[in-house]
Amino acid sequence: MTKAIRLGLIGCGKWGANYLKTIEKIDGVEIGLIACKSIDKKRNLKNDYYLTDNWHDVVNSSNIDGIIIATPPNMHYKIASEAIKNGKPTIVEKPLTLNAKEANNLFSLSLVNRVNVRVNHVYLYHPMYRFLKKYIGNFDNLKSIYTLSGNYGPFRDNISSLWDWAPHDIAMCLDILGEMPIKINAKFSKQAFDEDKKYDMSNISMHLRFNNDVDAYINTGNIMECKKRYFKLNFEKNAYIFDPISSFYIQEEVNSKIKEIKLLDGFDFKESPLEILLKVFLKEITSRKFQVEDLKLSKNVIKIIESIDDKLRIN
Repeated sequence: MTKAIRLGLIGCGKWGANYLKTIEKIDGVEIGLIACKSIDKKRNLKNDYYLTDNWHDVVNSSNIDGIIIATPPNMHYKIASEAIKNGKPTIVEKPLTLNAKEANNLFSLSLVNRVNVRVNHVYLYHPMYRFLKKYIGNFDNLKSIYTLSGNYGPFRDNISSLWDWAPHDIAMCLDILGEMPIKINAKFSKQAFDEDKKYDMSNISMHLRFNNDVDAYINTGNIMECKKRYFKLNFEKNAYIFDPISSFYIQEEVNSKIKEIKLLDGFDFKESPLEILLKVFLKEITSRKFQVEDLKLSKNVIKIIESIDDKLRIN
């Protein structure tokens, strides 16, 4: 009987709970140890898992084959650095870090130690998005990208709406185009303030210019009237729309008329994006094949967001 892969989970908030639920559906993997705050309040976990209040116990454990970091973003760098140095393949929740220097350092550590690191830009693993890439195949004639994403909230005192919402849109743009933008502009399209000015409340419009005059118009924020996730690829004669909130299918727009695209053989839309990510991660652990593409994209996302953040502060 093949030994189960044992993962360590650090952080057991909303996304930590999502990982636990998803891992329960996958054969050949189990949670070996969970690090979380306020263990006494985690009675629902005590009966099923080993718990610790010290994340070092997880990354230093010889019984753990891979690490999942689902903590607040300001903890990502410190934990991921130690995990990589200890040779532990790692998944990090987005954003990878909160500045480009730390993202570059993690990339260098990954290269030196030959440790795989993936970031949960979860829409890259969405079956509809993966189907879209397969269906189009060639993006050489792409003219522009338009995105709209956000919600009313969340409102946090430790991270802005830019860092909360924009990583997904930017990650998809970089994944489609395979290059960094040559020009970046950004502005607030809407701002509001809570009574104590404690929380960031803003919508942001960004314009990324790529080679061959391809433009990406990214609109995101946390003061929208409802949740949105809209990603449109505009070609000369048609456009393709990924809108997982409003439709179960990729849509094609021709002459202002929209039709749904039927599925290709081999695509299963029943798997969740998180399940796909975990299966990719587990396969890398078992195969021991080293790859840097995902971490390279993720550090470039941070570089772009940091540049946008700087422009918004100046303006």
